[in-house]
Amino acid sequence: MNSPTNKKNHNDEEEKENVDFAAILTGREEVPEVDTLDTALATFQSNKIDDDDDDNDNDKEKNDLKFSVKTTDMSKIKEVHIYTGKPSEKGAVVADLYTSETPSGEVIMDNISEGKIKSKDLKGPLEGKSTQELVRKMEKGETYVDISTADKPKGKVRGRIKKLAPPS
Repeated sequence: MNSPTNKKNHNDEEEKENVDFAAILTGREEVPEVDTLDTALATFQSNKIDDDDDDNDNDKEKNDLKFSVKTTDMSKIKEVHIYTGKPSEKGAVVADLYTSETPSGEVIMDNISEGKIKSKDLKGPLEGKSTQELVRKMEKGETYVDISTADKPKGKVRGRIKKLAPPS
């Protein structure tokens, strides 16, 4: 399936950041299911590179995957990870999005983590691979985000990462 390239033609578009993938995290998605009203949203923006791109110096930076994780009314957050795996099972961690050794009891109702995932940050089955491999798994629906807390160390909320329709 051929898709249009993501080259930007207008100066105004240079400032826009399109969200390519998102995950809505709930307790219902956890394995086993967790009874909670807590929710979170994780968004991801990828930078696809054309194979014939002549600017090799910036290829690694272009492969970075930007992310943002926002929560509603959640406290004692210990870790936020991307996993590979099926919806009904616990998968393998492939990227860390947030870690706290001493989680705060303070309720967080906003952005808890944002940044970039670089190829060197990948772990588990994706260690040593490009972030583009993670993006391919996201496109296939083979990844999810999970937030664990001090009171739910095996996971409190979880959501499958889904590809969003491009803006029209």
